[in-house]
Amino acid sequence: MTANTFRYIDKFSNSMSNDGSQKWLTKLEQVIERSATNHAIDNVQLAKKLELSERHLIRKVNEITGLSPQKYLRNFRLKKAYTFIKSGKYKTVKETAHAVGYTNVSYFIMQFEKKYNKRPLELLREFGWR
Repeated sequence: MTANTFRYIDKFSNSMSNDGSQKWLTKLEQVIERSATNHAIDNVQLAKKLELSERHLIRKVNEITGLSPQKYLRNFRLKKAYTFIKSGKYKTVKETAHAVGYTNVSYFIMQFEKKYNKRPLELLREFGWR
């Protein structure tokens, strides 16, 4: 085999692994979506729903995203909250927080502000829902 053949094989195997990773990430997001309002979901529960060990879940999520499963879950929830606020699905911060699995509204506000540099109420007002 020539050097070009090896480059092609490497390129092909990388695209295969990226495609497989994306499918797996989609599956993870579906599990999270179904558990969105469960504020107590943890790595053990996620792993069980994905039929993995907790250790394998942590390793796989970190390998694909560079984040821990809990950080990935937090980011997923905050993105979902942003989408809810933007669409006007929920008219209050409390409703939005509960819809994405936060029971502590103050903590939700703090995490949201850390990610988006704006408080959820500010965005509700910007988008004309309050």
